[in-house]
Amino acid sequence: MRNNRAIWFIVLGTVFFLGVAVVTLRAAEQGAKQHPPPSAPEESATIADDPTTAPDTSQSADNNVSFPTNI
Repeated sequence: MRNNRAIWFIVLGTVFFLGVAVVTLRAAEQGAKQHPPPSAPEESATIADDPTTAPDTSQSADNNVSFPTNI
């Protein structure tokens, strides 16, 4: 008798969690449809990368590395 209860508990728990998963996935799908599409950036807002110029070495992250001396 005890074994039958455990089986029914597992079956009902599985059905419950599958139902929760379906509800969650449907809510996520409906939420994704409600967002407006991203707006295109203006041409004046974009900065073109010029590969011919070298980066400024004084702004390099390697120049800002510090190591603690009093550990």
